[in-house]
Amino acid sequence: MKLKRGGPSRFWASLYRARLARASMPFWRVVVEAKLDRRLKRWPERYEAAVTAVFVWARTIEEAEGLAALALEAEGLVAVTADAKKCLPAAQPRKTPTAMARSELGFLDRLDNAGAKPSRSRA
Repeated sequence: MKLKRGGPSRFWASLYRARLARASMPFWRVVVEAKLDRRLKRWPERYEAAVTAVFVWARTIEEAEGLAALALEAEGLVAVTADAKKCLPAAQPRKTPTAMARSELGFLDRLDNAGAKPSRSRA
């Protein structure tokens, strides 16, 4: 899921920056750390969690964080932490709150019980 800036959305974003158009609700960039849900999707064993940014149209910060968590839940990720920040809209506004897009997943390696990375044995 990528945020496209072509066509009318690109034109609208230019109007917004020139202060000729106004969004119906704030645009949020929510950074989410999520655990990989292995019951829903086959994730690589060496990864334990992922970090990504989700772009959301929402009225409040709580609503933005909740929509981002729900959007990732549909992709097999369970949100652990979420941090939202208002940003300039990059797409045409929506009349209802919705998650628009997300950035690429940044995976976090799995750690063993001692807190160190698992060693790979050479056989």
